[in-house]
Amino acid sequence: MTKTAHLRVYTPEGTEDGDPVPAFVRRYGLLSETESDADWVVEWNGQRMVCPRNLRLRVLESTVAFANAFRGLGSGLIPEEAAQAADSELRRYHQEHPGHRSHVLTSAWHVPVRWFTAFQPEDKEVYEVDGAPRIRLRVDLAVGRKRVDHALGVLRGLQVFQGPAEELAQLSDWIESFPIGSMLELDYSTVSDLFAPQELVFDDSVELVRRSIEALADGDMMAAGENYGRVVSRWAPAFSVTFSS
Repeated sequence: MTKTAHLRVYTPEGTEDGDPVPAFVRRYGLLSETESDADWVVEWNGQRMVCPRNLRLRVLESTVAFANAFRGLGSGLIPEEAAQAADSELRRYHQEHPGHRSHVLTSAWHVPVRWFTAFQPEDKEVYEVDGAPRIRLRVDLAVGRKRVDHALGVLRGLQVFQGPAEELAQLSDWIESFPIGSMLELDYSTVSDLFAPQELVFDDSVELVRRSIEALADGDMMAAGENYGRVVSRWAPAFSVTFSS
């Protein structure tokens, strides 16, 4: 089973689209959740918060994104027929539901580095599933977006990291689409299983990304590269599972 990490937005009220996932998703084995799974619900600052699964929208978005990301590598991770079907279905979905947006971003086998920019080490929590530790980070959405925008400003100011800056801009736009009072959560989820328990508990990827951004802001390219390199090296073995046969 594919190991996944999630970036979720919880709001005081969430809306589930209620539509079943397309048949081709099940046919190609692209569905890692059951359609009967309930929304995610948490208590945050004394308030009940909901993250709707919106499963149909999410699987369409993730299938299209994954296919586009790896199509040029010739890896065949997503069958072309499935990718084309997902693209058509996603376009139709947005026409039918122009106000809907996914509350969840999903990443296979790793946590994207850009996700870490929304958090600080004090946001980290350790929880357990079946006796094994897992990691999540939670922060007020407005605070998380401010941090992302700070990192984006640093990258744009340097004018040399256009790819990462564009990805951060997309993340900022996604976060901005949710109301004030929401909560942002980065959940390592089943990606946690790829690490030894002690290695996971003491993971400092968030701190390393923070140091890298601040070093860039100070013009210290060497320190920025060292900290970023440590993050990439830590996640490279997990991400490499994507290409294993």
